[in-house]
Amino acid sequence: MIAEQRRERILREIVLRGRLEVADFARRTDLSGMTIRRDLAVLAERGLVRRVHGGAVLPETADAPATGSRRIGSVSRPVATIGLIVPDAAYYFPPVIRGVGEAARGAGIRIVLGTTNYDPREEIHQLSRLDAGGVDAIMLVTARPGMDDGTTWQAIGDIRTPVVLVERSADGAPTALRVDSVRSDHGFGAQLAVDHLAERGHRGVGLLLRETATAPWVAEGHARATRRHGMEEAPVVFAPSLRWGDGSTSDVLRAFLDDCLDAGIRAAIVLPDDLAVSLLGIAEGRGLRVPEDFAIVAYDDEIASFATVPLTAIAPPKLAVGRRALEACLTRLEQGDLAPSQRIQLTPALNVREST
Repeated sequence: MIAEQRRERILREIVLRGRLEVADFARRTDLSGMTIRRDLAVLAERGLVRRVHGGAVLPETADAPATGSRRIGSVSRPVATIGLIVPDAAYYFPPVIRGVGEAARGAGIRIVLGTTNYDPREEIHQLSRLDAGGVDAIMLVTARPGMDDGTTWQAIGDIRTPVVLVERSADGAPTALRVDSVRSDHGFGAQLAVDHLAERGHRGVGLLLRETATAPWVAEGHARATRRHGMEEAPVVFAPSLRWGDGSTSDVLRAFLDDCLDAGIRAAIVLPDDLAVSLLGIAEGRGLRVPEDFAIVAYDDEIASFATVPLTAIAPPKLAVGRRALEACLTRLEQGDLAPSQRIQLTPALNVREST
């Protein structure tokens, strides 16, 4: 690392944390204390930092590093670089990415995106790659949220870069592992949907789920809410992932609707939206009126409003999740181990439309 790169990294550290301790920074970067002190002396001569016992702080004009000649906080000189690992950049995740991006721009942060294609092995590779690349923190939308994945916990423990889990619970992580998490409370979202249907007189609510990362939480919330209302037992079905030219999903939808009607169930929650739109088409093809004969609540609210009968939907707070995840990264960078671990859950909203 050349001298100017070192000094820029030192300056970013002070901008983020407000202070740099030479001994701590040397331990985390494998630089010698002598080298760091020499670089601090140069930065102090430029008026960018003020030397104090054991390290340095921002000068009294605290915004000088962010707006001065070094341009720290600009596109070319970001305050920090944060990695964002997502399973894919389509459907559910673009609003999360957008929320991260909006918060990052306001803070002078550069975001580096990586995708895993839902492969846990690629998740481990991306963690190692970003850590080796020197990013300041990593936001991980894990390939298998909600599951106790010992390999992922081990990988997080093996790197020095702080990690914030996004749309995944930290439950199951070793207690010694300092990790923050920000996610939607999908169980609460499912309860919102059941409560809404119960208010409309339904005594049973079916559940149709594609096998996604969100599904276990939605199923748990559905079970909890239907028990609370004393509802009749209703079909709970997991649909296979879509394959080109494979009609098995349509067969599952038809069988699910048959099972609901045979059991006297006249309402269902369906995850995700495209599955809900397909169920609506099958119901209408049979001459059923929605919502008079069968009510549908979609889960995700990405395309639900475009259905032939606009679908009532549960909308996870995807933008807000992205913003709060970025804020959690900044808190960890500013305060280090002094900051308590955060486990933040944000509640989804119910958007009522014509299907209920």
